Amino acid sequence: MNFYVHQDKAKHSSRLLVFLFSLALITLISLSTLATAAMVSLSRGQPFTPFEVVQLLGWETLGSIAFVIGTVVILGSLYKFHQLSPGGKAVAESLGGHKLNTSARTEREKRALNVVEEIAIAAGIPVPDVYIIEDSTINAFAAGQNPTNAIIGLTRGSLEKLTREELQGVVAHEFSHILSGDIRLNTQITGLLHGILIIGLLGQLLVISPAPHRRITPIRYPLLGLGITLIILGYTGTLIGNLIKAAVSRQREFLADASAVQFTRNNLGIANALKKIGGRDLGSELSSPNAAEFNHMLFAVGVKRSLLSLFATHPPLPVRIKRLEPAWNGLFANTEEQVKSEAQTLKPSELQNPQFAMAAPTAPFQAALDAVDNSIAKPDTHQVELGHQLLSSIPPLIQQAAHEPFTARALVYYLLLHKDKTERDKQLNLLEKIAHPAVIREMKKLTPHMQSLPSNARLALIDLCIPALRALVPQQYQIFKRNLIKLLHSDGKVEVWEWALYRVLMHALDGAPDRQRLSHSKHANKDASRFIIAAIAHAGNSQYLPAKRAYEKGLNALSLEITPLPGIIDITLPRLDKAIAIASLIPPLEKPGLLKAIVITLNHNGVIKAEEIELLRAIADSLDCPMPPIIHKAR
Repeated sequence: MNFYVHQDKAKHSSRLLVFLFSLALITLISLSTLATAAMVSLSRGQPFTPFEVVQLLGWETLGSIAFVIGTVVILGSLYKFHQLSPGGKAVAESLGGHKLNTSARTEREKRALNVVEEIAIAAGIPVPDVYIIEDSTINAFAAGQNPTNAIIGLTRGSLEKLTREELQGVVAHEFSHILSGDIRLNTQITGLLHGILIIGLLGQLLVISPAPHRRITPIRYPLLGLGITLIILGYTGTLIGNLIKAAVSRQREFLADASAVQFTRNNLGIANALKKIGGRDLGSELSSPNAAEFNHMLFAVGVKRSLLSLFATHPPLPVRIKRLEPAWNGLFANTEEQVKSEAQTLKPSELQNPQFAMAAPTAPFQAALDAVDNSIAKPDTHQVELGHQLLSSIPPLIQQAAHEPFTARALVYYLLLHKDKTERDKQLNLLEKIAHPAVIREMKKLTPHMQSLPSNARLALIDLCIPALRALVPQQYQIFKRNLIKLLHSDGKVEVWEWALYRVLMHALDGAPDRQRLSHSKHANKDASRFIIAAIAHAGNSQYLPAKRAYEKGLNALSLEITPLPGIIDITLPRLDKAIAIASLIPPLEKPGLLKAIVITLNHNGVIKAEEIELLRAIADSLDCPMPPIIHKAR
């Protein structure tokens, strides 16, 4: 299943989840009605018959029960959705995590951060924030609404007990959840089911005994009875909710395991991590009191296992290991010993061969089209190795600067400077006036190192800076954003190459587009696509006639009516941003058509250059279609 079909099915999964939640809510209301009717019947000394509920309570009482239960559940769900709205960091902080990206100190922490960065660059998405959960067990999770606000969580035990290959397998598994949209569905599950859990929590509050020095008054007995009833109803709803979790989660774990092997071409990395979980007394269970709420998000079971496999959110460890390593002998591993097994996988020497995979200086037309169809959100082992190479090509001092909020701003300013020396000098003079003086000093110090940065590593460096820039306080961020816009406007026109880097940055930092700015015209999608094609045509051509031919080829690819090509002066930053915002919301199955039209527009002269590949990937990212680097495999 390709990315676009998966995204389309994800929408159906969300609808199915809402349907199952509605069924659970109806069941809860029905049980509440039956319990109330039973209490009324018993209080009158009459035998209770379910068929006499309407006669016992009346329609008005039935409606009141449904309204109260429904209101409590829906408000509880909305409250949880509000709690989770900041993205994955809300989940990480609920589990007691702390951010690692700007504070990695030990070699184990740096290794973990390095693994996450390599896979993020390979996948073509911003580097997620990495959180460490101070727990000695082995576990991990991905959380968030989408790749722009996703986080990766790792327990301290994962850092300390896993080898690099095992950690890479676990992290690749979590990236699969990010790229497939599972994290959004998991957030929806958490929010919806919290409302059902609220019923049981209210019952607990009513059952809690008063302080010892206070007497239990007669009015307490009905409240105790109501509390016990609510607990029973609440936990009945919770059991139903756990069934929903299990039904949605288990198959996705198998798919994420398989994707991790595709990323790393190393089935033993993730298999050995699972063996170590099975061989430890503590296994993967977290000590956090909130572990049960987020259990379905975890790499392995985070709470004490249920006796009923019906409620399990994860497949059994032996089943997962057998799928990854069919020849497994059934023995788990102690974390203190190195798991040894003969695996049919790439040798380390092959992976470190610089000719094994390299960024393409130019891309054949068909290779670019194939990347649109088959590589979106599906990095393979070649791209993971290229991610390692791209990260290694960034000078160590620049990598260090990318991890600090202060110096990360200096790097981004440098990346947006114009190629023409005259325009570049104007921009530098402007920055001297509007940016923080210390940031400018850092930029000047880093300039000699930035000059050795390969052109194909610019997007990788932008992605590397994202976690540090997220740490800016709101006032700092608004000034930084304002300065970027002034930098782009400094020459009176927008260079599409610099805009693309700016758009990747804003997509990661600002998240969803401002819907108030979007057009509601029935032709909005076509107009937005037409404008994007026009910008691409001008970007690849300095003369009008070649740009016009490229533009018309792109429109033909989209089966759009040929219209006059807008002038270069009409390609403005606000209009480009608005066009991308509209295009990002078109149906998933229509997005590959737009991306292919962009490829056709770029291919007007028969060659797609490295900077044009970078432009294609930047626009794909802004359309929520993360594209791995297009690589050339040595033969």
